[in-house]
Amino acid sequence: MTNTSNAGTSSRASLFRAPPLPEGPGSPQAWPDRAALLRAQAEALKALMREDLSRGRGLAFLVCAAVVTLVAVLAPVLVVDAATGEGGDTNDVAVSVAVCVLLAVIALPALLVLRSLRARGVRRRRLLGEWAAIERGCDSEIPSGYGSQGSPHSRFINAAGLLVLVFVLAVVVLANASDASGLVMLPGLVVAGAFAWATVRKYADRYTWASRENVIRGRARRRQRHRGQMSGVVEVQPTGVRPALLYIALCAPVVIVALVFAVARPKNVLGIALVGLVALAVLLIGAPVVTRKRRRERDEIARAADTLVNSFPPGAVVHPMRYGLGEPTGQRAAAGPASWDCDPPRAGALAVGGELVQLRGVNGDALDIPFADLAGVACMANTVTWLDPTLDLLLRSGDSIEVRTPRAEEIAGALSGAGVRTVSA
Repeated sequence: MTNTSNAGTSSRASLFRAPPLPEGPGSPQAWPDRAALLRAQAEALKALMREDLSRGRGLAFLVCAAVVTLVAVLAPVLVVDAATGEGGDTNDVAVSVAVCVLLAVIALPALLVLRSLRARGVRRRRLLGEWAAIERGCDSEIPSGYGSQGSPHSRFINAAGLLVLVFVLAVVVLANASDASGLVMLPGLVVAGAFAWATVRKYADRYTWASRENVIRGRARRRQRHRGQMSGVVEVQPTGVRPALLYIALCAPVVIVALVFAVARPKNVLGIALVGLVALAVLLIGAPVVTRKRRRERDEIARAADTLVNSFPPGAVVHPMRYGLGEPTGQRAAAGPASWDCDPPRAGALAVGGELVQLRGVNGDALDIPFADLAGVACMANTVTWLDPTLDLLLRSGDSIEVRTPRAEEIAGALSGAGVRTVSA
């Protein structure tokens, strides 16, 4: 059994030495029972998230990043002053060199600390994924500290604001390229932008991971409730940020930069035109990217459905689909209808007719589900912008099969007309 005795150790046990991280979960069979596994999972995830969001660790990163950024600002200033000084005084050059060396010595410990923080963060992220994946059943929980129920953590918002500010300042500096005293600030702005981007990327990754894990567990809870005789309407908790907000977040920095350039260099017509074209390109690229990704998947499953038409009765309405969308929950069967829900995702086709739901896969899989074996069907919009909605076929045996198709509502309507209960989601 995996040792998790260190999982709950406080991150404030030592000011100079980080407490040991929880060990990996190992195999689920190594635990005496499922209750012990769930307790260990909850303790390990809480400990890892507590350290990930530790104020002390965040302050250490902020201080070290500030030191490195300050050195990146001051060193070019000293070099330029020494190179452009009147008279070429060797004493001034020697002092500048000595100060640059001193700044490098000061920055070295900060860089080492940042390297250590990054290496520990990589291990922590790996352990988060391992502990979350070992059990994804209906009674497994993911800590909500990353903001997976609506918006990312506040550190993501703060870092994104700083990144926009750095972009604006960089544009102001580049707009006045003739001023050498301003250009020497550019290396410092680049370093500050790199630190801000690293923070944005980290907490975007954590937010995406937590949202995905919550979706998997939400589906497991919904299916568990349906195994209890389909009692009541099941509500699916929406997760993720609205696509419009993501689109605005993508476009806002470019628009701001274009406006700042226009204000700073109103007479630079060519520069304003180029920046305006870049901003317009970013504004127009977002929607086509989403459209292309959705069309790519639709084309793939449409081709698969065309090859499977002959495997259905004549006159059947064939719907393209992708199946094998289920994630490991610790309760999956490896054979029978449940195997259709097991990853990896595959392309196939579905038809509703007579008294059956017929599913076919391009790899030769075939499954016929009588309407009498269906306890219900749930149609759900996907939290990923470019993915089509999904249809969850809930069987009376307790198994479930989730398929993704652009015709989810049409299929749900056909099943509802045949007397299969439709569940609000």
